[in-house]
Amino acid sequence: MENIIWERGLWNSQGLNAQCEGFKCAPGKTDCCCRRLLFTQPDFIVQKSHLEEFITSRGHICDFYPKYHCKLNFIEQFWGAAKFRYRSTPETTDIDEMEKNVVACLDKIPQLQILRSGLSGPEAAWANKKYHGHRTLPPDMIASLKNSHQEYMAKLAKLDIASQAVV
Repeated sequence: MENIIWERGLWNSQGLNAQCEGFKCAPGKTDCCCRRLLFTQPDFIVQKSHLEEFITSRGHICDFYPKYHCKLNFIEQFWGAAKFRYRSTPETTDIDEMEKNVVACLDKIPQLQILRSGLSGPEAAWANKKYHGHRTLPPDMIASLKNSHQEYMAKLAKLDIASQAVV
């Protein structure tokens, strides 16, 4: 990292730590450590990860989802439903028949079953902020989450109305 920073003429005369303690840089600082200094450079910001470059080079779309609990991610709901259906198929040792069963199970998943959690995009983002622990969601989380999100949106709407009245 030091060599790259030297080459760019950004090296501090007092030197820099490789990273801030615990990866916790001070808010608003862009030159507190080598790591932050490099990660705020324009060419580092626009650089895609190797995985993303690999996927897009093959003509696919690479879409990273925010970290959610597995019950909030529709892909997990889809796979869970498909595995449930597959377990009800007759046992077989023929690989071709297994493949046909998997494809049939994947094709039979109704969209309603995938979306049964009923969370919209903003609600899922709200859940990500509200519940930080992995596998620690309360059983009544969806109802609680919907109420909390509605209250939050109502507060935002009131703030927006108040700001328009002031202007």
